[in-house]
Amino acid sequence: MEASHDVHADARAVDFPDGSRLVRSWIPKHTASDFALGVVHGLGDHSGRYDAFGRWFARRGVPIFSFDQIGHGESPGERVVIPSYEYLLRDVDFFLSWVSVEVRIPVGLFGQSMGGNLVLNHQLGAYSDAAFVVAGSPMLRVPKPPAKWMQLLYRTVHAIRPNLILKTPVDPANLSRDPEVQQGYLDDPLVEQKLSLKLGIALIDSGEWALQHAAQMRVPALLTHGEADRITCPLASREFAERSEGRAECHVWPEGVHDLHTDIIKEQYLENILKWMSQHADAS
Repeated sequence: MEASHDVHADARAVDFPDGSRLVRSWIPKHTASDFALGVVHGLGDHSGRYDAFGRWFARRGVPIFSFDQIGHGESPGERVVIPSYEYLLRDVDFFLSWVSVEVRIPVGLFGQSMGGNLVLNHQLGAYSDAAFVVAGSPMLRVPKPPAKWMQLLYRTVHAIRPNLILKTPVDPANLSRDPEVQQGYLDDPLVEQKLSLKLGIALIDSGEWALQHAAQMRVPALLTHGEADRITCPLASREFAERSEGRAECHVWPEGVHDLHTDIIKEQYLENILKWMSQHADAS
């Protein structure tokens, strides 16, 4: 696909089952692919940080959609606080169905970090099938888990104050090696560098659950990771693929960091996943 299509970018409030969510779209003037892509962002992130991503794919004829999850970006809710983990999965399910109605062609899911955790668990659970799944740097495990006594302390406090907010400062150099991207992250007023205890424990538990149930993946799945990722664990992505009994594959990028889609290797990375998605959308 050549990068020759005009792009219409839009942002609007969409009624989800229990309230509105901010949904962004990047639509090519002429759709040249057999699939569309729904993007699920990561912890503390929002759909606006996927503008370059959306335009890159739309210029190649792929319609792209993304939404601000509850408690993130321009969607409602206390920041980074969730009703439940299952609530997040239901939002992903509604989003997938909504995009399918909008475009009326098969829809794949791309999830980054926490979003990668969500799209994998969504396709492992009793929800609607996507055409395929790409999990970018999925939060299945962290590279250096806290000591067991610290984990026990977190769970004890969680039983009393599940919505306790923890500060989680992120060095933008661990997200991307592009200085402009790093500064944009620091300057973005919608970015949150914190985490509710309930959400943190849910991600840990759901990551382990996904690893244990990888062989139940119903659709083609690709996990991508940077070998130098200090935020989520590349070994866990490899482990998921190994446990999937051929239902998933893993591509690891030497020296790549967490957000490969904004890293200095983004062109090669995006070309790689576009090729994979095109092949697997055709297969489905």
